[in-house]
Amino acid sequence: METLSLIYFSPTGTTQKIVREIGQKTGLKLISENNITHNQDEFKPAVSGDCLTIIGIPVYGGRVPIEAIEALKKLQSNQSPVVIVVVYGNREYDDALLELKEVAINCGFRIIAGAAFIGEHSFSSKDKPIAKNRPDKQDLIKCRDFAELINKKLNEIRDANTPAELNVPGKYPYKERKQLPATVHPITDNNLCNQCGTCVDICPVNAITIEGTEITNGELCTWCCACVKHCPNEARIFDNPTINAVKKKLFLNCSIRKEPVYFV
Repeated sequence: METLSLIYFSPTGTTQKIVREIGQKTGLKLISENNITHNQDEFKPAVSGDCLTIIGIPVYGGRVPIEAIEALKKLQSNQSPVVIVVVYGNREYDDALLELKEVAINCGFRIIAGAAFIGEHSFSSKDKPIAKNRPDKQDLIKCRDFAELINKKLNEIRDANTPAELNVPGKYPYKERKQLPATVHPITDNNLCNQCGTCVDICPVNAITIEGTEITNGELCTWCCACVKHCPNEARIFDNPTINAVKKKLFLNCSIRKEPVYFV
């Protein structure tokens, strides 16, 4: 096993950073990198049997985002090895890793390792930081440690037969997906907005358009807050009683630092 393929869904960039760091620290030669955050319809995967694949997905409400699942369904593997990684905002990852495991198995992968890492929460703000600036230096060290475990597992596979099934936390049925109210979504402060179009380009579900002014389709918005975090003028804000209550709860209850966990 000498080559590596990375696949990730990462609206705010945290999952991308973690997956890249793990991949780099394996020492394997990167031959393919697919960011499936945008243009999922154009995703044309090619899975090689002698290549290790790392799949990284953020956690939304304890689940794998539907958009990511639909893109990953295009993958077809003949028992090639895969590492599955979920990234959550210091609350819980609930059933997400188990769900990603099921998706990978249905695609024909042989799962050799899994992990749950922490990234800055989508709702994190200046006044109520939640896992601020994570992944940080300590997390990146944990990426290295996890990569070493992956390499060890690859050597074990080479010296033996197919590894035993990997057990990861989670339960069936999966946690119910909450219906997001269409009236609740980030909005734009027109006094700060210069209509640069960054929010349009960064939105993974094409929920934002600019037609004289910014328009957000609440039916499509997934609350990933990529538009909020990437707006160069800080014109995108998520200031809503519903969200503010959630932010407060997360800030109060999820401030104790959690650490990455590995399953090998």
